[in-house]
Amino acid sequence: MDRRTLLIGASALVGSGVAAPAVLSQDRYPSRPIKLVIPFPPGGPTDMLGRRYGEKLSAVLGQPVVIDNRAGAGGILGADLVAKSRPDGYTLLLGSSSTQVTGPLLIPNPPYHPVKDFTLFIIGFVPMVISCNPGLPASTLPEFVALLRANPDRYRYASSGMGSIGHLGSELFKLEAGRLVSLHVPYKGNNRAVQAALSGEVDWLFDTVGTTYGHYKAGKLRYLAVCAEKRSAVVPELPTTVECGLPDVLVSTVNPIALPAGAPADVVSTIAEATRRIMADETLQADLRALSIEPITDADPVKSAAHFSAEMERWAPIIKASGAKME
Repeated sequence: MDRRTLLIGASALVGSGVAAPAVLSQDRYPSRPIKLVIPFPPGGPTDMLGRRYGEKLSAVLGQPVVIDNRAGAGGILGADLVAKSRPDGYTLLLGSSSTQVTGPLLIPNPPYHPVKDFTLFIIGFVPMVISCNPGLPASTLPEFVALLRANPDRYRYASSGMGSIGHLGSELFKLEAGRLVSLHVPYKGNNRAVQAALSGEVDWLFDTVGTTYGHYKAGKLRYLAVCAEKRSAVVPELPTTVECGLPDVLVSTVNPIALPAGAPADVVSTIAEATRRIMADETLQADLRALSIEPITDADPVKSAAHFSAEMERWAPIIKASGAKME
């Protein structure tokens, strides 16, 4: 299990862009350090979002935040740890679509319910992009769809693994574009999948702008569309799947802050208000957008729970049809 901790303490109170409150009394929440579990290894988009959020949370609440990377099983291990922790507000999760939607759908007996066992506040999302090798005779998404349709099973796509968002997003795209036929080639991790597309070992893939943007700018990958309702701030010239006639091909990694279910109302309201303040910081918003992370500012637990419940319903038949299981 990959584990790494980082203490974000008093230094976070200086230059954070968020003013620190008056010192809290010891009988009020929070009166001691808070642990923020990030269920993925350091360095990825979720980790980068979590560390920035943790630094700001420390500043707002006046307590250190300990970042604890608990990677394993697509985020399930870290999420389960938080779901089963004491609901006192001192153990939080920076979740993702993997922990709150697809992961629990990929295993027969998930150890927690991704909605009922948490109080959730969505703070950001990372839309996927459809990319292809620039040697393919297709410059737009409609041309690419026509190419795949005219050549069933000739072109192959990569993903970071069976059941990954890249795999499931590609299967959704194939279904919505008219049941296209294209072989899935799973790799162990995003970097290997991207390298396969660059080398021509495979022909196309779903991945994030953050992972692939350098290759796009260098002309080594061709972007076809961003899988979102709005264009990306990083790549504003790239059309959306909605614009390209595939309005249901909306694929993103969505990140919530999560508390174990049953936390006291005052703890929930404290985290909610702190999260709204943090995500309203325009400097943080610009920083996140530069990382291809779209910030969400309202920290609404009702909307967040409804989103993940709807996403589970949306992805369950896709996962069943794909035959994907947790690797």
